[in-house]
Amino acid sequence: MFIKKINEVLGPIFLSAFSVLISFLIIQPIGLFLDPSFNLLANKGVGKIAFSIIVIYQIILMLIFYSKKLLQQFLNYSLYFFKEKCWYKRFLLFFLIFFILHAASQFLFLYLGFAIYNPNWGILNLKLIWKISSAFFIVFLLAWSEETIFRGMVYNYFKQFFTPLLSIFITSFIFMLAHDLSNPLNLISKNWKLGLGLFLLGMLLNLIFVLTDKLYISMGAHMGLVSFKVLLRRAPFILFLPENFLPFYVHSDLRQSLLVHAFFIVIISFLILKNYKKLSKIHTY
Repeated sequence: MFIKKINEVLGPIFLSAFSVLISFLIIQPIGLFLDPSFNLLANKGVGKIAFSIIVIYQIILMLIFYSKKLLQQFLNYSLYFFKEKCWYKRFLLFFLIFFILHAASQFLFLYLGFAIYNPNWGILNLKLIWKISSAFFIVFLLAWSEETIFRGMVYNYFKQFFTPLLSIFITSFIFMLAHDLSNPLNLISKNWKLGLGLFLLGMLLNLIFVLTDKLYISMGAHMGLVSFKVLLRRAPFILFLPENFLPFYVHSDLRQSLLVHAFFIVIISFLILKNYKKLSKIHTY
């Protein structure tokens, strides 16, 4: 019975993963032929976008044969919301909330002396505005693709078999591992601070999605958190001190900062305790 349950839950996932592997073995050599620096397993850039497209295609392909009802749900969450009249208002609201939260944490570290203002960050001109705007558009696409994959599909798939809370844990763990496709176990064994930060981020985004039942809201939160980091890459007006001058609980990459981890744990714990009944109820289709 237990083996049958495992096969029922993991069978479609293994088949889909095998299909992704075949796609990788076909596309990666073609990409290398066109561009020697191309890498489908890259953490950012064209490779990441291409890999996301492959995964979304495989998800849709799997759902066509696995469950038409789950496919319809996936499309409703991930695509059809664009037809809603005012979706962008709530998207922008959560984008601004989490953009401001990320900015506030950076300015807090600046105030505490863990970072300094960089007067040589550049000049605000049309070229820089264009670079920032185009980067934000790419972040929008990446936030949409990641939310589509992890919240729109992975979470809803596991929710068929488990409670929302357990499904959130599983999805967040997969979300963490997927951020180092070349060696996912590095995020547990070596770079555990980054792994923990990604897991907690996945938990928070999953909770936002589950409690609002809107993918574009978790997408807005996701984009808001990432966008301030992207802004600092183009206009680095805040610079962190070298790591040997920072306390163990602070890191220039906030995903690796134990102080930020503690903040995430407080928010996540509050949301879980406040909504425990809803998160513990098994959904049936």
